[in-house]
Amino acid sequence: MNKKVKLAFVLAGIGLFAAAALRCVQMLCFFDYDTGFVTDSGLLTYIYCGAAIGVSLLCMLLCRVDKKLCARIETKKNAAAGASALLMCVFLFLCAAALLRDFYLYRNNQPTYFVQASHVTTHLPFAVLTLLFAIVSLIFSIIWLTGEGFPSGTGGLWAIGSVWGISYMIVTFMTYSAVATTEENIFTVGGGAMMLLFLLSEGKLLSGAGGKKALRSTYVFGLPAAVLWMTYVISNTVLIIAGRGYATEMPYVIQLAMLCLSVHSLCLLLTVSGQRVSAKAESNLEENALKDTGNA
Repeated sequence: MNKKVKLAFVLAGIGLFAAAALRCVQMLCFFDYDTGFVTDSGLLTYIYCGAAIGVSLLCMLLCRVDKKLCARIETKKNAAAGASALLMCVFLFLCAAALLRDFYLYRNNQPTYFVQASHVTTHLPFAVLTLLFAIVSLIFSIIWLTGEGFPSGTGGLWAIGSVWGISYMIVTFMTYSAVATTEENIFTVGGGAMMLLFLLSEGKLLSGAGGKKALRSTYVFGLPAAVLWMTYVISNTVLIIAGRGYATEMPYVIQLAMLCLSVHSLCLLLTVSGQRVSAKAESNLEENALKDTGNA
C-alpha cells in the first residue's frame, strides 16, 4: 500500500473512533432528553464534528496527491469485495422491505412507526431503487466470490447504485434535512454526497473506462464517506443498545444500509490499494485517457 494512502487509512480510523466515542459520551453524559439540549454548551459537538470533517478533508488531500495509484482491475477471486457486497445486499433488501411495508400499511390506513406518515409516499421510488441496488450487489457478490474478480465488463450495472445514491440525496433533502440539526446534516447530507460521488467513481472504474482518475476518485470520496457514515451510525447503534439513544430523523434501517455500503467501500479500497500496473499498461491507460479527452 502506498505511504500516503496508508496514512489516510490510519487517520480515517483514528478520526472515526475519536468522533464516534465523543458523540457517545456527549449523548450519554451531557444530553438532557427532557429539553433536547446538550449541557456542555455543545463543546463536544464542535470537537467530534471538527474531527470527522478535518480527518475527511485530510484523507481526501492525501489520496488526491498520491501519484502512485494505478487503475489495474485484477480478474481473480476477491473474498473481501464479495463478502462486503453480500452484506450490503442483505441490508439493502431489509431496507427495501421495511420501506415497502410502511407504504403498504399507510395505504391501508394503518399506523406506521418506521417513518413519518407524511414521508411514506416519497419513500416508494427510493424503496424500488433500493431493491434494484440489492439485486445488483448480489450479482457482483457472486461474480467476486466465484473468482471473476473485479468485473470490468459488467460495471454498467453499478449505474443503478449511482441512481440509488441520487434518490437518497433527494429523499434526504425533502424529508430529513429541514428537521435535523446542523451536525446531523453534516453526516447524513455530507456523507450521502460523498457516498454518491464514490458510487459514481466505482461504477466508472468497474466499467473499465475509468483509468487512474476514476481509481483516485474512489479513494478521494470513498474514505470520507466511510468516516462520516460510520461515525454517525456506529455511535447511534451504541446509544440505542445502551437505551439512551434514538434513531434520529433518519430511519435506522437506512442507516444500517449506509453502514454496510461504507464497509464495502473500505473493502474495495483496501483490495485495490496494493495493485501495481506495468509501465506499458500505464502508458496505454494514459493514451486511452487522452483519446477520450480528445473525443470529448
